[in-house]
Amino acid sequence: MTFSLRQPLALAFVAAAVAVVVTTGAPRDDLSASPIVRVATMAALPETRLPGGGLLGGISDLAVAGPERDGWADVWVITDRGPNGTADRGGVTRRTLLEPGFVPCIVRLSVPTSSSTNADLAEARVIEIIPLAGVSGRPMNGRPNGVGRDEPMLGADGDTALAASADGVDTEGLVPCGDGFWAAEEYRPSLLRIGADGRIEERHVPAGVRLPHADTRVIAGLPAAYGDRRDNRGFEALAASPDGTRLYALLQSPLDHPAPQAAKKTGNVRMLVVAADTGRPIAEHVYRLGDPADPDYHGRGCPPDDGKLCAMAALDDHQFVVLEQADGGVARLYRLTTAAATDTLGRAAAESKAIEGVRDLAAAGIEPVGKQLIADLGPLLERMRHDVFGGDPATAKGKLKLEGLAVLDDQRLLLVNDNDFGVHERRPGSGATGPRTCFWVVSLPGPLLADHDLTTSP
Repeated sequence: MTFSLRQPLALAFVAAAVAVVVTTGAPRDDLSASPIVRVATMAALPETRLPGGGLLGGISDLAVAGPERDGWADVWVITDRGPNGTADRGGVTRRTLLEPGFVPCIVRLSVPTSSSTNADLAEARVIEIIPLAGVSGRPMNGRPNGVGRDEPMLGADGDTALAASADGVDTEGLVPCGDGFWAAEEYRPSLLRIGADGRIEERHVPAGVRLPHADTRVIAGLPAAYGDRRDNRGFEALAASPDGTRLYALLQSPLDHPAPQAAKKTGNVRMLVVAADTGRPIAEHVYRLGDPADPDYHGRGCPPDDGKLCAMAALDDHQFVVLEQADGGVARLYRLTTAAATDTLGRAAAESKAIEGVRDLAAAGIEPVGKQLIADLGPLLERMRHDVFGGDPATAKGKLKLEGLAVLDDQRLLLVNDNDFGVHERRPGSGATGPRTCFWVVSLPGPLLADHDLTTSP
């Protein structure tokens, strides 16, 4: 395997395992039904070790890096904070960071998107690895910042408390922009402007947040309410307008604002719009979790149990595709539009009730983003889980985490899972392959772009 390494540091790597699963299928007329899919190709990469320890995995988002050619697509992916687990300490479950020196990375891959290749097994190829660094070139890390609601973490031994770091990031969303990137991360939450060499030039955080001694320029210009993100539920999805002038950042779940569980009944999640040249917020919209066909959706809210927004991609200036997941096997692709959505930026500051608690949005004069079901992936999850965990009973019930989405064309999407860096208990000698990173090409039952604006009003 040959790849280049673009970085401001002198780091050497040995070779991590990424499996590739390509699925294609015939469209269905019913938009509420899943596409019919079949596994067309599966392959594994040679192992690739990342800086600071850990094998390539933990992928949290992907974006197309170039045009699809001959059944292959170049994509950018980004890792999260690194391998982590849990430890029981006095009846309290504490999270552990198994590789405290792990450096989150942006990686360029070439991924097979078609089964039309002549080879029996197609292989995704690692082209480039870009470790994230501060402006000085010092590596970033995945440790919490030690601010506000940060969850304390232990080291790999399950006993030693890890020191907080102003340079810690838990990266989850990625878009190429100009000659660099923008990324979204969960801790503060933050939006990161990243140069082509991986140096984080700016970190945009909520108003009032301070990160002394951070190895980057910290700009506290995001709405202060975003600092009330749920633990481990900050920015998760990021998209850019086709002209590259605007960024759209979605929180993974509703904020705990002004108090925990404020949006438990409404499912109201904030979508922040920022100017890509400055990182300055320019608008905000409300995304409502749940099925828009439910009679309670508009007036009361009908959020699923522990609803999560996991990935997003732009279709045009105001239309997007979003992956929404929840407990109980819920995984749905929705098409959104912000064309008629109310701009709520700054609205809560002038009103007595925060957006999170507003059940009847229409009565409050708020039009949420338009939302229409494209496909229900629920019937596909068992097959996808098998792709990731294999057929061994010790691993087959592992949690499937779909976390990245990119648009290939008007009727095909590329999905990727987060394999948690392969951290999963397996029986010795069972032959289980363990959690793998898999890519799926899903053919949708209809075109992604709508020829009319969506609304959510009943």
